[in-house]
Amino acid sequence: MSSEFLVRIPLERVAVLIGPKGSTKKKIEQLTECNLNIDSKSGDVIITAEEDLEDPISLWKARDMIKAIGRGFSPPKAYQINNAGYGFELIQLRDFVGNSQNALREVKSRLIGKNGRTRHIIEQTTASHISVYGNTVCIISEFSKLQILREGIIRLINGAKQSSVYKYLEQQIRELKGKKDKIWVKKEEEEDLVGITDLDELERLIFETDEEEENSESNDK
Repeated sequence: MSSEFLVRIPLERVAVLIGPKGSTKKKIEQLTECNLNIDSKSGDVIITAEEDLEDPISLWKARDMIKAIGRGFSPPKAYQINNAGYGFELIQLRDFVGNSQNALREVKSRLIGKNGRTRHIIEQTTASHISVYGNTVCIISEFSKLQILREGIIRLINGAKQSSVYKYLEQQIRELKGKKDKIWVKKEEEEDLVGITDLDELERLIFETDEEEENSESNDK
């Protein structure tokens, strides 16, 4: 028994999804072990996966890669969704500004910035990819950054100054990096403790480490 997803993309993006001589379609099928049936007249894409698929998440990855290409991303950027730890996020601008075409144009202009500057700064700050296409904003990035990026973009949509959003993203990414570094250091410390066989020495080292962390947290407050 197989599983299916139906995704609809804009007609003008169908040729990009298929690729020269079907190369993009074939690449997605190879990466995800799914089959794509593309209707070039309607923009409908049926994704089929067998039940014994090695990675069940591949069906969702195929769906998100197709959505990403349909929302303006180049195929190489969309392929990154297949990497471990990467994800895709789609934000509907109409959910925030309604159906006013003037409001949509204003928000899109704010998100892109003059000569694409705002989008470029966000991408560089967060090592992500942003696409403003039609009435949507889409993100490709590491999972750990998706919520941060979503919040920053929503702040821009709601009228926040670009500079304040840049500062927010920089701070959040810095804190995220700090947490990752702390986890890595903690892991190394735990590995160092493995080789200690003297129980008194082991207890002393653990006590000192806990005490240092408590002092550090007190100083931060």
